[in-house]
Amino acid sequence: MVSPHVSENAVLSRLNLDPAWAVYALADLEPALARHCRWTLPDASPDAIALLYCAFETPIFWANAHPGQLAPFAAELFQAPALILQIRPDLVPLIQAHYGEVTLQPMWRMNLTLDHFQPAPATPEDRRLHPADLPALEALYADGIDTHEQPDFFHPQMLASGLFYGAFEGGELVAAAGTHVLSRRYSAAAVGNVYTRRDARRRGHAARLTSCVVAGLQSSGITTVALSVKHHNPAFTVYEKLGFRAHCRFYEGHARR
Repeated sequence: MVSPHVSENAVLSRLNLDPAWAVYALADLEPALARHCRWTLPDASPDAIALLYCAFETPIFWANAHPGQLAPFAAELFQAPALILQIRPDLVPLIQAHYGEVTLQPMWRMNLTLDHFQPAPATPEDRRLHPADLPALEALYADGIDTHEQPDFFHPQMLASGLFYGAFEGGELVAAAGTHVLSRRYSAAAVGNVYTRRDARRRGHAARLTSCVVAGLQSSGITTVALSVKHHNPAFTVYEKLGFRAHCRFYEGHARR
C-alpha cells in the first residue's frame, strides 16, 4: 500500500531491521514530520519498505527493498516529475526505467556503536551551539559557497531541535558539527552539517566537534548514530578514527522526467 495512514508499529518493525540505513526514515516518524510521509509496505514482502517524504516541492524517495518488491508499486511511487534520491545501488535500474535524467553521487552510510566510540579530546574553545548562534553558524557555512563545500542541507530548525557544537577562535565561530535529524522518541540521529572555515583547517576541529556531538547523543541514550559521507572524501578517515564503520554504499541524487 502507499499511504500516510499505515500502522506505526508496522513501519517501525521494518525500519528497525536496518536502523543505520533507515536513520532518516526513523526520524521522519516524529509527530511533526509524520504527516509528510507516504509509506509503501508490500504485503508479500514483510521486510520491504519505501518512503516518499513530501514536505518539499520535490519529494524524497528512500527504500529498503529489492527492485522486484517495489516494481508492482512503481506507478504510485514514481508519479512525481522529479525526486530526490537516497537509494541502494540495486534500485538504480528501477529509477532509470521511470526517469530520463538520473544524477547520482556515490556515498557511504557509516554507523557508530557505543563500544566502538573513540572520543577526541575537546578544548575550552569548543562549546554547544544554541539558536542565538544561528547568525554565526550561517556565516560559517557561507564560507563554503564559492567552493561548493557548504553543508548540502541545513535549515535553522536543525539547530533548534538538534545538537550542534562549535569551535571558536578570537571569538569567531570557525568550525561546527551537528545533526541533520535527531529523534529522541525513536532513539536515532544522523550526524551532519560538519564544516571548518577554510583558513582554520587541519587543526582537528572536525574530529573534536563530531566527537562532542556523538558524546552528547550517546549520553542522551541515542542508540542509532549514523552519518553519510561521499566516496573518497578524506573525512571518511576522520570518522573511522572516532569509531564509525562503513555500513553500506548508497547513492544520493535526483531523478527527473
